[in-house]
Amino acid sequence: MMRKLIFAFSGCFLLALLTCGYAQDRNVLIDQWLWPDYTLGQQARNPKAYQLQWDSLPVALLSPTGPHYRLLGASPTDGMTLALPSEHRSMDAFTVEMWLIDHVNQPVGATAYMRSGQSGTGLSWVLGYHDNRVWFSLQPEELLQDGGERHGAVEHVLDGEGWKDRWWHVVGTYQAGRLSLYINGELVDERELETDRPLLSGEPLELAGYFEKEPYMQLGDLMKNVRLLDGALRQPEIGTRFNRLRDMVTSGRLLPDRFHFNAGPYLNNVKEESIQLVWETDRSARSVVRYGDRLPLADSLVFQREAGEPHEDGTRSYIRKATIDGLRPGTAYFYEIEATDTADATIRSGTSTFATARSDVQAYAFAVIGDTEGRPHINNRIAKLAWDERPDFALHLGDVTDGGMKDNKYEWNYEYFAGMGQLLERIPFFPVPGNGEDDLYWYNRYHALPSTTGYYRFAQGDAEFFMLDTNHPRDLQPGGKQYQWLEDALKTSTARWKFVAHHHAIYSADDDDYGNSWLGPAALGDTELQQLAPLYERYQVDVVFYGHLHTYQRTRPIREGHIEPGGVTYIQAGGAGGNLEDFTPTRAWYSAKTYRGHHYCMVQLVGDTLTLHVYDIVGNLRDYLSLQKKK
Repeated sequence: MMRKLIFAFSGCFLLALLTCGYAQDRNVLIDQWLWPDYTLGQQARNPKAYQLQWDSLPVALLSPTGPHYRLLGASPTDGMTLALPSEHRSMDAFTVEMWLIDHVNQPVGATAYMRSGQSGTGLSWVLGYHDNRVWFSLQPEELLQDGGERHGAVEHVLDGEGWKDRWWHVVGTYQAGRLSLYINGELVDERELETDRPLLSGEPLELAGYFEKEPYMQLGDLMKNVRLLDGALRQPEIGTRFNRLRDMVTSGRLLPDRFHFNAGPYLNNVKEESIQLVWETDRSARSVVRYGDRLPLADSLVFQREAGEPHEDGTRSYIRKATIDGLRPGTAYFYEIEATDTADATIRSGTSTFATARSDVQAYAFAVIGDTEGRPHINNRIAKLAWDERPDFALHLGDVTDGGMKDNKYEWNYEYFAGMGQLLERIPFFPVPGNGEDDLYWYNRYHALPSTTGYYRFAQGDAEFFMLDTNHPRDLQPGGKQYQWLEDALKTSTARWKFVAHHHAIYSADDDDYGNSWLGPAALGDTELQQLAPLYERYQVDVVFYGHLHTYQRTRPIREGHIEPGGVTYIQAGGAGGNLEDFTPTRAWYSAKTYRGHHYCMVQLVGDTLTLHVYDIVGNLRDYLSLQKKK
């Protein structure tokens, strides 16, 4: 399947930061940053400044049916072609490198290669990564062999977890008859190999991705950067390059030197007369927020340049927050953010939209998602389908990231905002923290919520939402601080509808999180949290939403441990991107519906009627529920 990809920027001046100090006899022929086209469609399409549209460059795939191109048993599913500059030199030495992030639990891979009519396979050389193997070959035909010695390739089996568990800098060099392979700055294999074939011909550099096991994944999800040089880098230079890439990822920057938004804008905490925005630039900047109920935008807020917040790893972040107030209830607005750095470079977020909360109890709708974690390609599908429903706001049930705590800022920038940002800038989100961000370090910095404690309440229409932090279950025991807060909040609520959202599951038929059900009895839920059920029942909570388990499950209404009309309905909706899990081999006593697949929920409230629709990432309806509020 052909897909259009966004490229960040290429050209010599892009390399100013990354190539400083390199030997002058090496020309960088290609330096490509890849970002998939994860933006909404139609008039809502709003790519950011670093996402430059690629219209003219041809895209090509390796033939999935041709046996010569079926490398290591995998067929390509995505690819692109990068033309070499016309003035490049055909030399007997070159370097090719890939900067990869592999954060899925299925075997995926990528190759960079060049064609040659002098080779039996039609390929001059291949640098490849697939699952736990890396190779660099000047005799690609040997890769077709299932066994036997390979004289024209250097290979390595990855027996570690990579940098930060999932980053790989894969570099192949050839010079003076020596073929070398480097992983994360270290030489892992080398051999002598003479060849009289031209290594850099006039053919373009081609890239291919292997994603049969990860539908919707694109080349730019795995390969963030590819470079080709017409000389062989030495190990110290490769180590320096790796360190610079690491520094860039650590700080959350998406590009090495181009002024850009790292994150946002992101909508939070919408009320009848106000809304809050969060955004981040990669450097200090003066920002102007413009807004209004029509174009051109008439009102603005100005934020002067800031020094940024220093962090223990030596980086600084430039996250800004703004409250737009004085708005009218139930009104649609437009907004944009313009930022200017110290060199007077200016970027714009593009014009986006939001609507304030209604002051009456007309019909309204909200989306529910959970566990977006580390799959931007699934986040992208969820974002587009949810946007088509035009919810008034959305709940996020935690595990916004897989592990985006203090030391892993990049999971927010490279994964969550990359996939979900298109929806976050138009629909206000109300999240709860999951175990993936349980230290609240970046969670609080990237959100503007009613509280920084991890738990809070808010009202929309005739409903009230009680958002909990279940990362500390002792705090949710009777007498605990959060338990007491929740009881007081529920007791004083006069809302017609009451909803609770948290991350961990009270009732869940997950197959192995609460005891391995394939070996013996399982608890069918988090026993440390089940003491909350009587509280929910006492104060007539209608629905409790949670994630944590990467499947969908809805219970029958439950009261005092039994199925009973008018009891509490529990909905597990943790399918927005995490590795899919499974259910117990036998049906749980409370189960009304289960679905193993990525999904999202849409809830509509019209007076005394609630309807729930659950869709998969193709858009198929997977569950439906109608609840009638008792008079």
